[in-house]
Amino acid sequence: MRSAVIQPARWKRLLRFLTGGGFATLMHWSVMFALIWTGSDAVLATATGATVGLAINYLAQYRYTFRSGLPHRVAFSRYLAGAGLGWGLNLASFTAMYAGTGLPMVSQIAATAVATLANYFLAEKFVFQEEQTNDTP
Repeated sequence: MRSAVIQPARWKRLLRFLTGGGFATLMHWSVMFALIWTGSDAVLATATGATVGLAINYLAQYRYTFRSGLPHRVAFSRYLAGAGLGWGLNLASFTAMYAGTGLPMVSQIAATAVATLANYFLAEKFVFQEEQTNDTP
């Protein structure tokens, strides 16, 4: 029977996941605020920042967190699918919590935590999971 305790290597990987995601978020916000500061439309600025953050997060998770050997055509398409599911989970969690509490910041913090944990497990078990083939012993 598998232990319910998370192995030290998984804790380290979770910390790398949070570090990479935090850096990607910082870059998203930096690009967004820089564009707004220079006079860009806020919606365009956040969309551009989010795109930069998405690319940085993918590379951080691919290289730093999971040290994946998958081809980018496989890993990136899975990553986009996972990101879409995470976005939907974040929205659903926020909507449910906000409806119950009426507190937007508390609801978003909780929804972010739920989505982050789900994104980690999705990345670990699906996005960066390297398939075993019949050729592999």
